[in-house]
Amino acid sequence: MSQVHEPKPHEGTDRTSEASPSSINSDAEKKDKPQEQSAPAQVPPPNGGPRAWLVVFGGWCCYLSSYGWLSSIGVFQTYYEQTLLSSYSPSTIAWILSVQVFILNGMAPVNGKIFDNYGAGALITIGTFLHIFGIMMISLSTQYYQLFLAQSVCSGIGAAMLFHGATNAVSTWFSSSRGLALGLASSGASIGGVIMPIMFHRLVQKIGFGWTMRAIAFMLLGLQTIALLSVRSYVSHVPKPVILKDFLRPFRETPYLFNAIGCFFTMWGILIPFNYIALSGESAGLSPNLALYLIPILNGARDGPTNPVSLSLFGRVFPPWIGDHAGRFNTAILSVTIGAILVLALWIPSPLSSSSAPTIVFAALYGLPLGCFAAILPALVGQITVDMRTIGVRLGSTFFVTAWAGLTGQPIAGALVQRGAGRGDMEFVYLKVFCGVTILIGAGFLAAARVSSRGWRLLEKA
Repeated sequence: MSQVHEPKPHEGTDRTSEASPSSINSDAEKKDKPQEQSAPAQVPPPNGGPRAWLVVFGGWCCYLSSYGWLSSIGVFQTYYEQTLLSSYSPSTIAWILSVQVFILNGMAPVNGKIFDNYGAGALITIGTFLHIFGIMMISLSTQYYQLFLAQSVCSGIGAAMLFHGATNAVSTWFSSSRGLALGLASSGASIGGVIMPIMFHRLVQKIGFGWTMRAIAFMLLGLQTIALLSVRSYVSHVPKPVILKDFLRPFRETPYLFNAIGCFFTMWGILIPFNYIALSGESAGLSPNLALYLIPILNGARDGPTNPVSLSLFGRVFPPWIGDHAGRFNTAILSVTIGAILVLALWIPSPLSSSSAPTIVFAALYGLPLGCFAAILPALVGQITVDMRTIGVRLGSTFFVTAWAGLTGQPIAGALVQRGAGRGDMEFVYLKVFCGVTILIGAGFLAAARVSSRGWRLLEKA
């Protein structure tokens, strides 16, 4: 068998014009052959069926355990400031929680590569152990460094593995209904954000901090048992070497780049109310008990028969489903813009009101854009991804970008609170302006991603 001549590097750019058709085909076959051996052909996802929806349910359990846990960080900020870490500044305490947010998103490239190589099983198994072990260690912690290592590092890494393993796995089972599937799975985050703050608030007064954390850990262990048995990837996975270019290559695509920047600015501001709505509510005159319930209201709970239900749960399920039909970028841009308007027009002036109604209404309404953005972000990346066998790396690169927003956003917010100290009712005004403006900038970049992907036609599904 004759040996095919391999062109020299400097010939690469001109060989298509100089080589004969037969040599072009021969070179193409030679280049494609290793890819066929290492990457099986894609099989269209089923877009439904009992097995696919069982994966969604397992993903729901993972979202509750990971992002639902993250959605409860406001109760820890308040509790640590008042008890365990009362000698530390709010900005210093916020680093425990912001590093946890950073790890949840910053581990995405690593977790994405693990998923692309081995599937979801390894991520869910190791993540379950680390997350539960970390929460158990929180129950024994009394010092700042202990809480940091247990909550930020150990639990943070475990929660990140659960979150990304579930998100990537669900994405492989759906295409046209991917937004709905991810929305249903991510609704677990809203349920977790309701259950855990209330559970913490009620139990910590009766059985203490240590046993409250252990009770939460045992609850999450039960949920993760279900996830371990159900969450699987639909596509075949073949181990490949880690190449840095794989993580950087997507940023050469203009829609992907604009989408990543838009997600960064949105994430920079959109999570701030999770951490500070209780403190700002108490500063505005709400009772401590009612202020603590603002967090579960934000996530989807009802505080008594007369107070509103948050739209976070609704926002995680229905807007992504609408996005499957009307365009995911269209839905995301509208939802994020609504979030910015709510912060700038309702949350900022709420302390000037003589009642608690504006703050509670903001907590309820803000759940819609918050839930929508959290649920639809993976679907946005999936929409501009051609080969789903690379979804782990592409999602990982996007989440890594947003991780820096999560790392810096909360400490910046804490510093802005200190700057506003002494302004009375408007003590949190700098924080709120930062929150609203960054979300609005994020909406602008998401719009740029939409235009670069589908053009200027407003009525087109994009």
